[in-house]
Amino acid sequence: MSIKCTVTTDLQTKDKNGYSGIQKHVEHDKKINHTNQDIVFSETQFNQYDKSPKTRAAIDQWNNEHFKDYVEEHDKHQREKGHAERQYGSVKNYLKRKKKATAVLTIGNMEVQSKLMQQFCPKTSYQEEKLPDGTTHLVFKLKDQNNQPIPDNIAVAKQFYGCFNRALIKATNNNVGWTLKDKSRVNIGDYLHRGRYATNNDEMGISHIHYELATFGMTRGGKKRAAHVTNSLNQALVSLHHAVTGKYCSGRDATKWFRANMDQFALKCLEDELHKTYKVPQNKKILDFERKTKEDKTVQTGLSMEQLKAQHQEIADHQKAVQSLQSQADNLTNRKNDVQSQVATVIQNLKSIYEATTGHQAVDKDGNDLSPLEMAKDITRANRAAQDDKEKAEQAKATAAQERQIAEQQKAQQEQQLATQRQQLKVLQDQLDEANNQLKRRKQQRIKNAQKEIAQNKLTDGNNQPINVTEDNVAQIEQEIDNWRQDQQAEWTQDKTDAQNELEQINQQLLKAHSTKANLESTNQELTRQNTQLQQSQQLMKNNINGYKNQLVDTITEHDPNHKVEQQLLKPNEVPEAVSTTNGRQQHLRQPLKYLLDVTTQVLQKIKTTATNFINQVTKSLLPPVNPKKTIQLQSSYVDFSKIQASLHKPNAQKEIQLMNDPIIKLKRALLSATTDQLQKTKEQTQKSLKQQVDDEWER
Repeated sequence: MSIKCTVTTDLQTKDKNGYSGIQKHVEHDKKINHTNQDIVFSETQFNQYDKSPKTRAAIDQWNNEHFKDYVEEHDKHQREKGHAERQYGSVKNYLKRKKKATAVLTIGNMEVQSKLMQQFCPKTSYQEEKLPDGTTHLVFKLKDQNNQPIPDNIAVAKQFYGCFNRALIKATNNNVGWTLKDKSRVNIGDYLHRGRYATNNDEMGISHIHYELATFGMTRGGKKRAAHVTNSLNQALVSLHHAVTGKYCSGRDATKWFRANMDQFALKCLEDELHKTYKVPQNKKILDFERKTKEDKTVQTGLSMEQLKAQHQEIADHQKAVQSLQSQADNLTNRKNDVQSQVATVIQNLKSIYEATTGHQAVDKDGNDLSPLEMAKDITRANRAAQDDKEKAEQAKATAAQERQIAEQQKAQQEQQLATQRQQLKVLQDQLDEANNQLKRRKQQRIKNAQKEIAQNKLTDGNNQPINVTEDNVAQIEQEIDNWRQDQQAEWTQDKTDAQNELEQINQQLLKAHSTKANLESTNQELTRQNTQLQQSQQLMKNNINGYKNQLVDTITEHDPNHKVEQQLLKPNEVPEAVSTTNGRQQHLRQPLKYLLDVTTQVLQKIKTTATNFINQVTKSLLPPVNPKKTIQLQSSYVDFSKIQASLHKPNAQKEIQLMNDPIIKLKRALLSATTDQLQKTKEQTQKSLKQQVDDEWER
């Protein structure tokens, strides 16, 4: 027979901290003083966590992909409007001001877990423990009497909790979703993206998972504002519902739809894991889904020990409130009985006075009791009759003076007592009526106020159903509203503190920004001045470079008019042309200055080489050949030592060698020492050489 099992998906958006705010709660560090005192720390080893930097980076990347365009468009719009201080600056800053979502998925309850342990685990692996409310719960026996680990039981617990871990993680994966009729895929992770998570198997309740949610949705847009992205949890659920069904619905309906699908799928994941792990035939059903309803209060779904204790506390508070109200009602009933007793006493005294005054019983002709008013009237008439009797008995005044005085005193006392009792009766009756009316009005007003506050704040019960306040549950509802109001006050106080801190930081940033702006403006002016100078210098340098280039190109044109720029230095599909042409000149001017210098140097070097060769040839032809066998006849000459003067320059052997090897000096020396025949021969050779060069140039 299958086990009735419920599933609960609890979506929460409490504050700006999100998962970071509950991280200490879910980690179950034994060194931390947890508010939850029902943690079995020996079973914490079976929890699974994912809080890695990779997972956090994946959340940041997912948020950037979904909100980057919106933030950039928003910041651009604010800059155009002149409100740069209203920019977000980044997706992280945008989401920093928004509430963040977390979720808790719970499959079953303590009773379900105990039944599964009895079905799949050896009896020696677990033991029974009592809970604070008197109920019992099964926990694994992981240590022996000597506080030493029991490896077999640890293996059994690891296998058992592994089923829950895998089912919870699989049910909340980002790739879980729907395949539509057109074969397209809608994943939950496209709208509700899971980040960090922690499975808790060590609470004395049922295994569950806490996980972080990055939310994304699209508003429907309207006349005043176009549709835009949002991280609202409700809008993310509405967008997911629309993507799957093609229909729009309210946030409440979308939440109910998501929970219904999520709960069914989570139970199926656990069912599959139990079948695989414990080799259960597929045709044998282990768990049967069951939903808690308002009518069936006996079905307890997915409650942790904290939630269960809170529920018991709520019941105790409710019973205490009922007892208090019952005590008040008993007091009012006693007061009513007292008043009625006093009224009966007054009426009885009034009857005694009536009988004493009139001498008759206080009944009418039909034998019914007279009303207090009728008795009072009869007493008055009797008093008047007594007065008449008094006048008639004036003759017996002397004998009945004492009796008359006593009778008058009694009469006065009775009238005073009657008036007092009438007043007391009226006051008591008014008090009784007012007490009943106040009690009724007070309860109606309490019901009205509670219903109004529920409607204003859109509060729902644990199953997201509307709350109906009645005379029977008004005290419990008021207590729950007080608890909720205290939570809201604490959140508001924290939000206010955060806002004040953030405002102070912004003011400090603004002051720093103003100072930075002034420095930047001063720096900008100096840079502008320097930039103007640099531009002027650059323009002057550019003009000089262009002048240098033109001079160099002119030199190249003059001495090597057929020179062409290499193909690799030109544009694609451009043909190199001679520097003497217009296009060729432009091709040369486009080249770097170094290139033109190198080409000019090559051209001048070529001219220098040609001239040097020509001079050497002329010098060689002018100088007679040296005959080593011929004796040189030295002639002595007269030297006039009186005309020799000291040189103004210091001796420089290097300079003298350089001058001796200079082609021009050699040419001058050759011309001075050449004979007429040598000069004539050299002239003929030179003319022939020049003519040959001209012919060669012409042919080219």
